[in-house]
Amino acid sequence: MLIAIFPVLVYGQDWKPLSKGDCLQPEPFRDYRHCDFNGRDLSTVNLEGSLLSGVNLQNARMPDCNLEGATLNDADLKWAMLTGCRASSADFTNADLFHTNLDDSSIDNANFTKANLFGASLNGVTADRADFSHANLKDISMEESRLTNCNFNQAFMMRAVLIESDLSGSSFHQVVLTGAALEFADFTRADLTGALLNGTTVTETRFRGARLTGSRFVNARMQSPDFTDVIDPPKDLVKD
Repeated sequence: MLIAIFPVLVYGQDWKPLSKGDCLQPEPFRDYRHCDFNGRDLSTVNLEGSLLSGVNLQNARMPDCNLEGATLNDADLKWAMLTGCRASSADFTNADLFHTNLDDSSIDNANFTKANLFGASLNGVTADRADFSHANLKDISMEESRLTNCNFNQAFMMRAVLIESDLSGSSFHQVVLTGAALEFADFTRADLTGALLNGTTVTETRFRGARLTGSRFVNARMQSPDFTDVIDPPKDLVKD
């Protein structure tokens, strides 16, 4: 009988297969694809470097968890609580994070490509160099967060709340930000090429040195925004 062994990168180590994890007593660097964590209380659980692809984590309570380097692509995290978690370099590609709470978490270098984050809460997060490209971020709340050098290209961010967040150096190619709350946010040196910012609230928002090629600010509500040294501003921002 042939037994398939899946090589998995253990975070910070060489390539090797992960051992099958215990669903009742989870520990780091294990394979949990056979588990169902729906509604489980997993407070402070350490799942660092673990394989959780496609796993059901709906409504799981996981405050202060460790998901660093974990693989959660296609995982179901709807309504899960991940407040205060460490999830740097975790892979959430195509995961369902509908109304998931990630407040005060560290998600530097995490991958949310094509993930569903509709209505999710990411307030106070640290997410340097995270990838949100092609993700559904409608109605997401990302207040007072550090989101520097991130990739938001072609994300859907209608009515996103980014109040007082630092988005400097991030890329927003073809992003829909219609109706977004951008008060006191920092887009310094960000690239908003082709971004749609119609109806946004822009109060003391900083766009210093940002690229605005082909962006649109139709009906944006502006109060003292900073467009110093912007590159290629659209006509509706250029005053004679």
